[in-house]
Amino acid sequence: MRKAILLSAIFFFIQLFSCKKDGELTPDFDNGNLSINFVDTFSLQTTVLAEDSLRTDLSIYNLLGLYNDPIFGPMSSSIYANVALSGASTDFGTSVVIDSVVLTLDYVELYGDTATPMSINVYELTAPLVTSTNYYSNTFTSYQSTSLASSTFIPNLKDSILTTVDSVMHKPHLRIKLTNSTFLTNLANGSPYADNTAFSSVFKGIYITTADSVGNTTLTPGAGSIASFDINSSLSTITVYYNNSLADSLQESFKINSETTKYSRFAHNYAGTDVLKHINNDPTKDTTVTYVSTMAGVKTKIEMPTIKELAKNGSIIINKAELVFTIANNTEGDFDEAISSLSLVGTNSAGETIFLPDFYEGLDYYGGTLVNGGSSKTYTFNISRHIQQLLYHSTTDYELYLLANGGSTTAKRSVISSEKNVISKIRLNITYSKL
Repeated sequence: MRKAILLSAIFFFIQLFSCKKDGELTPDFDNGNLSINFVDTFSLQTTVLAEDSLRTDLSIYNLLGLYNDPIFGPMSSSIYANVALSGASTDFGTSVVIDSVVLTLDYVELYGDTATPMSINVYELTAPLVTSTNYYSNTFTSYQSTSLASSTFIPNLKDSILTTVDSVMHKPHLRIKLTNSTFLTNLANGSPYADNTAFSSVFKGIYITTADSVGNTTLTPGAGSIASFDINSSLSTITVYYNNSLADSLQESFKINSETTKYSRFAHNYAGTDVLKHINNDPTKDTTVTYVSTMAGVKTKIEMPTIKELAKNGSIIINKAELVFTIANNTEGDFDEAISSLSLVGTNSAGETIFLPDFYEGLDYYGGTLVNGGSSKTYTFNISRHIQQLLYHSTTDYELYLLANGGSTTAKRSVISSEKNVISKIRLNITYSKL
């Protein structure tokens, strides 16, 4: 029945839209013409706001590293993780001698300068992460003052690794030897481990962080990198190589996967940037641009103070409403890619984030993906239903927010031309019919 009604409606509108001349449709209605109108001169206002935090304990990937963005300033990510037994229990046997302990992390992507060495430290947590607790990108968890390891390396996502223990080629991954003697002694003296509770009493978990922080880095703008790791991968483990009274060259792997609690902690330093001027509403800010970034960085609030003036001259139907954002010229460097997709969300009277009605039509309809048009890169959102509801329903405009997708798993940002940019300003394109 729905298909029959739809086909009938299509046939009706084919007849209806047989044009007599531009802007007029036949047949006539009420002694006049049903016209198609277009307008893109609405007043828009943008405001850059700092994100509070993102929940990161549910992220499929975790970020690690420090990058000094030429526009946004230094940003970094650290990783906290519990470590669990590979099986129900484990027994190292007697007369255990630990040969080495190696932390391995499975690479996914790399953002930043691939030639810049990364320096990191690994620490043991003072207590395991709590499974029932939600962990956010600004959560701090205490750790031991003495490191388990320090390592400086150049991230390599291309070359496979031959491990001498099993003489097998493995996909590219990071390997860090943990060397703290107290930690090794605890492992040796703590076997057997009947369950994860017993194991976590000996080994509380790990904190992996960069040697420098966003506040004291010596990296020049455009230097450094942030790597994305798949902590749920079978390659992401802590492996103990040991001998006991019965055999040599033994090994036991402990997992860091979807069954263990882990999260990423982000940090930003906007000092001296135009981004900070926007956050502080500094009158010297560059009003021709606005900003959006991942890693709980910044978002853009969008207001449409004159939108209801569209209905002042009578009833109308919104045929199409598109909100178009353009990447500002000369804001992408060698390592500073724009975010691949953004979200446009609304808020309710309680300040809670809500999806616009157009979102439920599907992403192909709604939009938000970065499109390279050759001379410009744009994000376009179809918000026809939202605009119609603002005009004639009880929906109140509590502002819109432009957010980064993949905010907890990628390290990207977008500099967007604002409503005051004379070259490629934000556009609200509306096609409508008067009734």
